Amino acid sequence: MDRNHALNAAPASAAAAAPAAVAAAALQRLLGLLGHGVEREAVHHALQAAGTPSFGQGRETLRQLDGALGKLGLFNFELASARGRTLEPRHLPLLIEHEGMSWVLLEQRGEHVVLDSGVGELRELPRAEIADALAVWLRPRTVAAAPADDDAQPARALLWNALRQRRRLLSEIALASLLTSVLAVATGLFSQQVYDRVVPSFALSTLWALVGIVGVLLVFDFALRVVRARMLDRIACEIDEEVSSEVFRVLGDVRLDARPRAVGTLAAQVGGLESTRAFFTSSVLFTLAEIPFALIFIVVIACIAGPVAWIYVAAAAVALVVGLLAQARVRRLTAQQQVSMHHRNGVLVEAIAGSETLKALGAGWRFAERWRALTHDISEHARRQRATNALTGSIAASLSSTSYLGVVVCGVYLIQDGSLTVGGLTAITMLGSRVVGPIAAGIHLLTQAHAATLALKAVNAVLSLPAERDPGVQLLRPQQLGAELRLEGVRFGYGEAPVPQIDIDNLTLAEGDRVVLVGPPGSGKSTLLRLLAGLYRPSAGRVLLGGYDLALLEPDALRRAVALLPQEVQMFRGSLRENLCLGSVVEDQRLLDAVHALGLDAMLADHPRGLDRPIAEGGSGLSVGQRQLCGVARAMARRPRVWLLDEPSSALDPATEQRMYQAIERQLGERDVLVIATHRPAAASLCRRAILMQRGRVVGDGDRDALVYRLRAGQRPAQAQAQAQAAPAAADGVATVNS
Repeated sequence: MDRNHALNAAPASAAAAAPAAVAAAALQRLLGLLGHGVEREAVHHALQAAGTPSFGQGRETLRQLDGALGKLGLFNFELASARGRTLEPRHLPLLIEHEGMSWVLLEQRGEHVVLDSGVGELRELPRAEIADALAVWLRPRTVAAAPADDDAQPARALLWNALRQRRRLLSEIALASLLTSVLAVATGLFSQQVYDRVVPSFALSTLWALVGIVGVLLVFDFALRVVRARMLDRIACEIDEEVSSEVFRVLGDVRLDARPRAVGTLAAQVGGLESTRAFFTSSVLFTLAEIPFALIFIVVIACIAGPVAWIYVAAAAVALVVGLLAQARVRRLTAQQQVSMHHRNGVLVEAIAGSETLKALGAGWRFAERWRALTHDISEHARRQRATNALTGSIAASLSSTSYLGVVVCGVYLIQDGSLTVGGLTAITMLGSRVVGPIAAGIHLLTQAHAATLALKAVNAVLSLPAERDPGVQLLRPQQLGAELRLEGVRFGYGEAPVPQIDIDNLTLAEGDRVVLVGPPGSGKSTLLRLLAGLYRPSAGRVLLGGYDLALLEPDALRRAVALLPQEVQMFRGSLRENLCLGSVVEDQRLLDAVHALGLDAMLADHPRGLDRPIAEGGSGLSVGQRQLCGVARAMARRPRVWLLDEPSSALDPATEQRMYQAIERQLGERDVLVIATHRPAAASLCRRAILMQRGRVVGDGDRDALVYRLRAGQRPAQAQAQAQAAPAAADGVATVNS
């Protein structure tokens, strides 16, 4: 595998971005063309972690680039490097070096080629100019066709693909299991030869010859088992990393408006993939390989002792029938247990997240009662499963002992008749122990398979949720994206709610607008802000930014232009720097400027590590006000064109609130858009327009002071809106905002 150069080269004339960022942009663009949308910051971090691959290093380039793709959760790619003169249309698109930078070669037009920098710059060059250029192309690996219904079973398809890509290793493991079963026949035959040939004549030389042969076979058997276990462990680790990364990526791409509200149940559903992965990469291969040998052992026994084999046939048949009857009950109990486990996980998440409220209201006992009830249900289901499995196992053990007893009795009569030797009896008893055991294990395997199937169904429900990027749609990444927001016939509702949460026919926020969004609780202000930010997708109509439909814009391009500050600012475990950047590449000076402007200096001064001050999970130890200021600092560090603030100062004192708004005002560009959903009067100093919302509709929109005056005078919202728009101050521009 080969890697390409300059994911970190020097900037070209039209590329003002830093070289490393240009390289990340080019790789991001290429992955997007191949159907894998990835955030640019994630690509940049993966390239750095992989050693910053550069063109011209041969296999080292490919190895590093493959490592970077792995860190992005993209494992199924083939990579190759070549010179520009050898490239063919089937190789496009690909990465290529030109003028010390990495570009995406999009297409060939006769004797010309089209290059894309990844940041919106296109160049058309004569093909001769890239004849000696170094190029790297990557393509998804082709795998065998999956079952036809895999589109409806994404979790199964994910595991299926991971297993198929390692089918050669899995085949070798299965072959090793078959060989270990063959060696079991050898040990049985060894016993027969010792009793029949060595013991009667005390032929010690024959004994040691047989011991040497069997000893070599046992060493070989030991080596096979060790290698088999290590190979299986390696496969399990690879599949775990690959599948887990893909599931987390898909979950992160789920549209927020489509995400289930029960977070605990959602987490439990995703966790179910672990049990499924463990099933497919555990001893299932060993058991499956041993089951056919149970029949082979019966055939060998029939060759040695004739009718005695029917005893094992009967025992195997009884074990199979008993096991199948028991599995019907076990499957029903497993399904019921899984439902209770998901509910209990939801109770745990709620209790931890709301521990402060539960303690303050003395309501912890109610959740403890729910926990005890669900735990009792889970334990009862588990007890019944164990009882059923124990009964099945006891029957299998009894059948094995009964079979042994029957074989010995029948063997004595056959020895008396001269049709069987003592060695033969010893051999068939040894082989007989390998008949009932694998069948009983195979029945238990059915239970595990059913549990894995249920877990896959739960994961399917998660992986089938709609994603931000519609499959098969080539998203846009405009080089220049305006700040004007416009809503056209937008309707939005949660789930099966009969009444839409947002119902707006036409609304425009022009560049440079400063809007305050007001309305009673539940009027749709926060929902509107999420629609404007592209986090929710309208069920009807469209939201436009700079003339582009938000649904057609690359998410990372949208996030760079629009910043949303939610009511509840979430902090994550890590450092203060990581929480302020959250994946973005931001220089320290910009962070320090934002911290100082918002008065967060005390957070740095109170800790010797400054920006590297550790933050606990959920921001524990920080006040709500500090978390709100950190949220504003995040937005300031990103420098967006559109600011959407949802109650940004609800936990701040007046002095800090005023300082925060002054910092935001200094940060705003002349053509930037600001929308604040709040009831605090301090926000009025920034805003020239006000929008009043009720029941998801805009019922008042115009000059801030005129609208407030009319409303205080007791006029109807529609009349207040008409008069407000007629006021001279309305000439500042019309904007509409929903929060």
